[in-house]
Amino acid sequence: MLLELSTLEARELKQSVESSLRTLLEEIAHADQRAYRDMLRERYERLDQLNRRIEVSVEGESVYA
Repeated sequence: MLLELSTLEARELKQSVESSLRTLLEEIAHADQRAYRDMLRERYERLDQLNRRIEVSVEGESVYA
């Protein structure tokens, strides 16, 4: 899948992902059940990887995610 974003759209998406990452960290810290905590960690890792890809892409004019 290829998604073309403007630089502004990519920056806004990055901000949203960063907000979700902060929320996930709080949820992970408060999770009591191991399975739930593990699921949250996996989601955190996926979003963190996406966040890094967006960050690299934002440095250029065209953004593909």
